[in-house]
Amino acid sequence: MGKVSLVALTVAAMVLGAAALVPPTTGSPARPAADYSLSVIATTDYHYQPETFQQVPTDTNITVTFTDADVLSHSFTISSREGFVIPSTYSPAQLSQMFVTYPAIYSSLLNGSGDQSVGTFQSPATPGWYEFVCTVSGHFQNGMYGFIAFGENLPANLTTPNRTGLGSGNVSPIEAAGIGIGVIAVLVLGYLVWVRRQSPPKRPPTSSRGAAPPPAGPPKR
Repeated sequence: MGKVSLVALTVAAMVLGAAALVPPTTGSPARPAADYSLSVIATTDYHYQPETFQQVPTDTNITVTFTDADVLSHSFTISSREGFVIPSTYSPAQLSQMFVTYPAIYSSLLNGSGDQSVGTFQSPATPGWYEFVCTVSGHFQNGMYGFIAFGENLPANLTTPNRTGLGSGNVSPIEAAGIGIGVIAVLVLGYLVWVRRQSPPKRPPTSSRGAAPPPAGPPKR
């Protein structure tokens, strides 16, 4: 056997020995599911804080911490209809029907007074944006909604809730009526007090027949 053949055999043996030391593989290992957390608060003015989320990872296990900082019940419900702005003219019945047609990606309902829930959902596999709302009757119509985008930014032309009213919050029709009734009650009470102070003091009634006759003396004998 020549020197070249001997060298080739030696190299082949070394390669085979090294290969024997490498453990066999059974395919690519499964990618562990990544976790991503969202925190959202329902406030006292029919508002979410925050009201927009952007670049939330796609195809990911999302953990949602939802807190109700109001005394009223509120929900955090994400629509499954991608790229759709729910018309502000929708009645509570129309909103409920929409979620029958397009079941929510995620929904949590709290009873108020500081209640909190922690839940999870799997985000969509492809980029897109969705609207989330409060499904309690009348709350969406008062401006309780927002938007969430998975794997992308929200469109620049989306209109977020208009926060105009007393202070920095929206005033609902019910709240406005309550404020109006309170103002009227204060005005009426003030008027009654003023009238009472302006009225002249009442005097005891006098007889129109003059003074009463003096009492009769003892009978004469």
